[in-house]
Amino acid sequence: MTSLFNAVGYAAFKTALVLTQRQHFRRLINGSKIPQEVQENLLQRILTANADTEFGKQYEFSRVADIDGYRKAVPVQTYEDLRPLIERQELTRQRCLTTEQPVYYHQTSGTVGEPKNIPVTESGLRRIRRHQQVSAYAQSMASKIFRGKAFGITGQAIEGRMEGGTPFGSASGLLYQSQSKFIRSRYVLPAALSDIDDYESRYLAMAIYGLAEPSVSCIATANPSTLVRLLSVINENVDLILASVTSGHLPKGVSTGDSAIDQLRANARRADQLAKVFTEKGTLSYLDIWPNLGGVVTWTGGSCAVPLRGLVGLLPDKTMIIELGYVASEFRGTVNIDVHRGVCLPTLLDTVFEFVERSAWEEGSGDFLSLHELDDGREYYVFITTPEGLYRYDMNDIIRVTGKMNETPTLEFVQKGKGVTNITGEKLHEVQVLDAVLAVLKERDIRSDFFVMLADQSSAQYTLFIEMQQPSGGGIDAAISNDLDGRLRASNIEYDGKRGSGRLSPLIVLRLRAGTGEEYRRSHIAEGRRDAQFKFLHLQYTHECSFDFDSFAEQG
Repeated sequence: MTSLFNAVGYAAFKTALVLTQRQHFRRLINGSKIPQEVQENLLQRILTANADTEFGKQYEFSRVADIDGYRKAVPVQTYEDLRPLIERQELTRQRCLTTEQPVYYHQTSGTVGEPKNIPVTESGLRRIRRHQQVSAYAQSMASKIFRGKAFGITGQAIEGRMEGGTPFGSASGLLYQSQSKFIRSRYVLPAALSDIDDYESRYLAMAIYGLAEPSVSCIATANPSTLVRLLSVINENVDLILASVTSGHLPKGVSTGDSAIDQLRANARRADQLAKVFTEKGTLSYLDIWPNLGGVVTWTGGSCAVPLRGLVGLLPDKTMIIELGYVASEFRGTVNIDVHRGVCLPTLLDTVFEFVERSAWEEGSGDFLSLHELDDGREYYVFITTPEGLYRYDMNDIIRVTGKMNETPTLEFVQKGKGVTNITGEKLHEVQVLDAVLAVLKERDIRSDFFVMLADQSSAQYTLFIEMQQPSGGGIDAAISNDLDGRLRASNIEYDGKRGSGRLSPLIVLRLRAGTGEEYRRSHIAEGRRDAQFKFLHLQYTHECSFDFDSFAEQG
């Protein structure tokens, strides 16, 4: 009976996608045939709509005739440049950045202690929903991953409210909550689960609902490290989880606050089956839990490739790994239009894109380019203009051109730009590391002339390598590590979240022998760097750092 219900539901779901999203999908494909025209027209619509805003008047939007004129009129913007206007529009409802008022904000970490609040208008929410649905249409037409239930993990819909009263949180969670009753019936996790504040309790609740449902055919989550962490929680708490599956109740202390959701359908038979597998193997994999899993929709590039490698061996052999696409708090950058080949087409109907070649931007030069001017295989920094009031906004993201769809390049995310690392979504900024380390050193009256923080994607861990004029001592080092970790958690909400959920390992501190900083300088000059212009990043990825810090670390 259950299989019949799923089959009928799948047919209805697929039909609904075809009827509602095929036209949007075709518009995107048709737009890729004339990217220059599409982008110029979109820019004019955005400028015209917002010409009477404070920002629009300052930079004379009404006089801008084309993209070249736009580049001359408007300088590149960072969030900190736009923050005063965003906050003033929220408080006063004056039209500072956009004529249409924001109704929601994406909240994410910023370069300073204050988080970034990215404005979203009502029409912006519709665009986000459309991008999600067009993606689902492409996935549905090319696979059968929706034939069963979907295990979709989202953020919290409403985490709080701005001073002006507008809610902020995760738009994916907000849209999840607002789905029709029919669509919600296709999902395993109730939307209210994302409202559980405690990370361990949230993961336990997700695990219980997941293990109670055998017919999952699709998993969707932005970062695969979430699924690695979830499986650890399952195997560490298997008795508690299976007891809840048997009883149909979440355990004491794990609650959504919604009594209807805190109770799920009891399934003692399912619990017994999984208990036997665990007894025989000593562990549960996703193959054991969901043997008919057809696809995992997630990020596959950048730092996500590391946890993904470990995850693949825990899935059924026929499970497809489907690239989610380039998605950020500020905007959705691409839609995967071919899930088998991972062809990710820019959202050129909704976002104006600009690019600068990677090496040129990092050297402080380079020409701004439009979509139709990019070269296959090259890497670029991304700058966007959106209807939400982000004008020539510096994403500090690096993308790579992977090919072409008609006349439009297809893109993949490579990594955050210089001075930002991102192992599992924390987006740690160099200035945050500098502020935290310098504060710890000052508080403890420790002198240091050289330190570097390295982000190791393979271990999901940060290590501070530091040369200190201070006697060695493991206790001191541990105290510094704890203090530094605490300061980073206080200054970066994403870092705090990933540490709290266990997706980031605890930070460690390793002392360097005296003279290491000078050896580091010499090594870079030997590689061709100019001595007079030498400067180094205090925050780097391990795989991009050619210097062997481990060999200079003090032992014991």
